[in-house]
Amino acid sequence: MKEKKLYKIIVDGKSCHGGNMKWSLPKGEKPGKWHTVKGDLAICEKGLHVTAEPFKWYKWGCTAYEVETKDIIEWEDDKCVARSVRLLREVPHPAWWNNTVSWVETLKDIVWLKPDGKPNKEWKLFPTKAAAWDAATAAAGDAARDAALYARGIIIADLKNETKHRIHIKARMEVWQKGYGLLCDVRGILYVYEKI
Repeated sequence: MKEKKLYKIIVDGKSCHGGNMKWSLPKGEKPGKWHTVKGDLAICEKGLHVTAEPFKWYKWGCTAYEVETKDIIEWEDDKCVARSVRLLREVPHPAWWNNTVSWVETLKDIVWLKPDGKPNKEWKLFPTKAAAWDAATAAAGDAARDAALYARGIIIADLKNETKHRIHIKARMEVWQKGYGLLCDVRGILYVYEKI
Protein backbone atom coordinates (compact mmCIF):
# COMPACT_ATOMS: atom_id res chain seq x y z
CA MET A 1 0.00 0.00 0.00
CA LYS A 2 1.33 3.44 -1.00
CA GLU A 3 1.95 5.82 1.90
CA LYS A 4 0.07 9.13 1.97
CA LYS A 5 2.01 12.24 1.16
CA LEU A 6 2.14 14.47 4.21
CA TYR A 7 2.57 18.22 4.44
CA LYS A 8 3.43 20.99 6.87
CA ILE A 9 2.03 24.50 6.49
CA ILE A 10 4.25 27.23 7.92
CA VAL A 11 4.38 31.04 7.84
CA ASP A 12 7.72 32.89 7.83
CA GLY A 13 9.53 29.61 8.53
CA LYS A 14 7.53 28.93 11.71
CA SER A 15 4.62 26.71 12.73
CA CYS A 16 1.37 28.66 12.45
CA HIS A 17 -1.34 26.39 13.87
CA GLY A 18 -0.92 26.25 17.61
CA GLY A 19 2.83 26.67 17.77
CA ASN A 20 5.65 28.88 16.59
CA MET A 21 8.57 26.48 16.19
CA LYS A 22 11.23 27.67 13.72
CA TRP A 23 11.68 24.95 11.08
CA SER A 24 14.87 23.91 9.33
CA LEU A 25 14.06 24.64 5.69
CA PRO A 26 15.14 22.54 2.69
CA LYS A 27 17.91 23.98 0.52
CA GLY A 28 17.55 22.94 -3.10
CA GLU A 29 17.31 19.14 -3.16
CA LYS A 30 18.62 18.83 0.41
CA PRO A 31 15.84 18.33 3.02
CA GLY A 32 15.71 20.36 6.20
CA LYS A 33 17.05 18.89 9.45
CA TRP A 34 14.99 16.46 11.53
CA HIS A 35 12.93 17.96 14.36
CA THR A 36 12.08 15.64 17.26
CA VAL A 37 9.81 15.97 20.28
CA LYS A 38 10.44 13.81 23.35
CA GLY A 39 7.97 12.52 25.91
CA ASP A 40 4.32 11.57 25.59
CA LEU A 41 2.69 12.86 22.42
CA ALA A 42 -0.99 13.56 21.80
CA ILE A 43 -2.83 15.01 18.84
CA CYS A 44 -3.55 18.74 19.25
CA GLU A 45 -1.55 18.79 22.47
CA LYS A 46 2.10 17.83 22.03
CA GLY A 47 4.14 16.69 19.06
CA LEU A 48 4.83 17.58 15.45
CA HIS A 49 1.61 17.87 13.49
CA VAL A 50 1.32 17.33 9.74
CA THR A 51 -1.57 16.85 7.34
CA ALA A 52 -2.59 14.85 4.28
CA GLU A 53 -4.79 17.80 3.13
CA PRO A 54 -2.62 20.92 3.06
CA PHE A 55 -5.18 23.31 1.53
CA LYS A 56 -7.43 22.79 4.53
CA TRP A 57 -4.74 24.43 6.68
CA TYR A 58 -3.68 27.29 4.41
CA LYS A 59 -3.14 30.70 6.00
CA TRP A 60 -2.28 34.02 4.43
CA GLY A 61 1.44 34.18 3.70
CA CYS A 62 1.91 30.43 4.17
CA THR A 63 4.27 28.02 2.49
CA ALA A 64 3.45 24.32 2.08
CA TYR A 65 6.14 21.67 2.40
CA GLU A 66 6.07 17.96 1.71
CA VAL A 67 7.46 16.19 4.78
CA GLU A 68 8.95 12.94 5.95
CA THR A 69 7.92 11.57 9.36
CA LYS A 70 9.07 9.02 11.89
CA ASP A 71 6.89 7.47 14.57
CA ILE A 72 3.40 8.69 13.76
CA ILE A 73 1.56 8.34 17.06
CA GLU A 74 -2.03 9.24 16.27
CA TRP A 75 -4.35 10.31 13.44
CA GLU A 76 -7.42 12.56 13.59
CA ASP A 77 -9.23 13.19 10.31
CA ASP A 78 -6.63 14.62 7.89
CA LYS A 79 -3.86 15.31 10.43
CA CYS A 80 -1.47 13.30 12.53
CA VAL A 81 1.08 13.82 15.25
CA ALA A 82 4.57 12.40 14.84
CA ARG A 83 7.66 12.25 16.99
CA SER A 84 10.05 13.37 14.22
CA VAL A 85 9.47 15.40 11.06
CA ARG A 86 11.64 17.02 8.44
CA LEU A 87 10.66 19.26 5.53
CA LEU A 88 11.57 17.70 2.19
CA ARG A 89 10.58 20.26 -0.43
CA GLU A 90 8.40 23.30 -0.93
CA VAL A 91 5.12 22.54 -2.68
CA PRO A 92 3.96 25.10 -5.28
CA HIS A 93 0.70 26.85 -4.48
CA PRO A 94 -2.27 25.92 -6.67
CA ALA A 95 -3.46 28.38 -9.32
CA TRP A 96 -6.61 29.27 -7.33
CA TRP A 97 -4.47 30.38 -4.38
CA ASN A 98 -2.08 32.42 -6.53
CA ASN A 99 -5.03 34.06 -8.32
CA THR A 100 -6.64 34.95 -4.98
CA VAL A 101 -3.43 36.45 -3.62
CA SER A 102 -2.97 38.47 -6.83
CA TRP A 103 -6.52 39.76 -6.65
CA VAL A 104 -6.25 40.74 -2.98
CA GLU A 105 -3.03 42.61 -3.80
CA THR A 106 -4.99 44.80 -6.24
CA LEU A 107 -7.23 46.07 -3.41
CA LYS A 108 -4.50 48.42 -2.20
CA ASP A 109 -4.63 50.20 -5.57
CA ILE A 110 -8.33 51.08 -5.31
CA VAL A 111 -8.97 54.75 -4.65
CA TRP A 112 -11.81 54.20 -2.18
CA LEU A 113 -14.80 56.58 -2.44
CA LYS A 114 -13.14 58.96 -4.89
CA PRO A 115 -15.26 58.52 -8.03
CA ASP A 116 -13.55 58.44 -11.39
CA GLY A 117 -16.42 60.44 -12.92
CA LYS A 118 -17.31 57.60 -15.30
CA PRO A 119 -20.17 55.67 -13.67
CA ASN A 120 -21.51 52.68 -15.59
CA LYS A 121 -24.80 53.41 -17.34
CA GLU A 122 -26.35 50.28 -15.72
CA TRP A 123 -25.97 51.75 -12.23
CA LYS A 124 -28.60 53.79 -10.47
CA LEU A 125 -26.34 56.59 -9.23
CA PHE A 126 -27.11 58.84 -6.27
CA PRO A 127 -25.11 61.78 -4.91
CA THR A 128 -24.99 60.40 -1.34
CA LYS A 129 -25.36 57.15 0.56
CA ALA A 130 -28.47 58.53 2.28
CA ALA A 131 -30.14 59.25 -1.08
CA ALA A 132 -29.25 55.74 -2.31
CA TRP A 133 -30.67 54.31 0.93
CA ASP A 134 -33.94 56.21 0.54
CA ALA A 135 -34.35 55.00 -3.05
CA ALA A 136 -33.38 51.42 -2.24
CA THR A 137 -35.75 51.34 0.74
CA ALA A 138 -38.61 52.47 -1.49
CA ALA A 139 -37.73 49.71 -3.98
CA ALA A 140 -37.08 47.04 -1.34
CA GLY A 141 -40.62 45.64 -1.55
CA ASP A 142 -39.96 44.71 -5.16
CA ALA A 143 -36.76 42.92 -4.09
CA ALA A 144 -38.47 40.72 -1.47
CA ARG A 145 -39.17 37.98 -4.01
CA ASP A 146 -35.48 37.88 -5.00
CA ALA A 147 -34.38 37.83 -1.35
CA ALA A 148 -36.63 34.84 -0.69
CA LEU A 149 -35.14 33.00 -3.66
CA TYR A 150 -31.66 33.74 -2.42
CA ALA A 151 -32.53 32.59 1.09
CA ARG A 152 -33.67 29.26 -0.30
CA GLY A 153 -30.27 28.76 -1.82
CA ILE A 154 -31.42 28.60 -5.42
CA ILE A 155 -28.45 30.59 -6.61
CA ILE A 156 -26.00 28.29 -4.86
CA ALA A 157 -27.71 25.15 -6.09
CA ASP A 158 -27.88 26.38 -9.69
CA LEU A 159 -24.36 25.47 -10.77
CA LYS A 160 -25.26 25.82 -14.44
CA ASN A 161 -25.51 29.58 -13.93
CA GLU A 162 -22.25 29.91 -11.99
CA THR A 163 -20.81 32.20 -14.70
CA LYS A 164 -23.78 34.58 -14.39
CA HIS A 165 -23.12 34.91 -10.66
CA ARG A 166 -19.41 35.53 -11.18
CA ILE A 167 -20.27 38.32 -13.63
CA HIS A 168 -22.58 39.86 -11.03
CA ILE A 169 -19.92 39.65 -8.28
CA LYS A 170 -17.39 41.24 -10.63
CA ALA A 171 -19.86 44.06 -11.43
CA ARG A 172 -20.33 44.75 -7.71
CA MET A 173 -16.56 44.96 -7.18
CA GLU A 174 -16.19 47.28 -10.18
CA VAL A 175 -18.26 49.90 -8.33
CA TRP A 176 -15.60 50.07 -5.60
CA GLN A 177 -12.74 49.89 -8.08
CA LYS A 178 -14.12 52.96 -9.85
CA GLY A 179 -14.19 54.91 -6.58
CA TYR A 180 -17.94 54.80 -5.87
CA GLY A 181 -19.81 53.21 -2.96
CA LEU A 182 -22.23 50.31 -3.37
CA LEU A 183 -25.25 50.33 -1.10
CA CYS A 184 -27.04 47.30 -2.53
CA ASP A 185 -28.61 45.90 -5.61
CA VAL A 186 -32.31 45.63 -6.26
CA ARG A 187 -33.42 43.19 -8.95
CA GLY A 188 -29.98 43.36 -10.54
CA ILE A 189 -29.72 47.18 -10.48
CA LEU A 190 -26.73 48.42 -8.48
CA TYR A 191 -27.55 51.32 -6.14
CA VAL A 192 -24.38 53.40 -6.11
CA TYR A 193 -23.37 56.61 -4.34
CA GLU A 194 -20.61 59.15 -4.83
CA LYS A 195 -19.96 60.08 -1.19
CA ILE A 196 -21.16 59.21 2.30
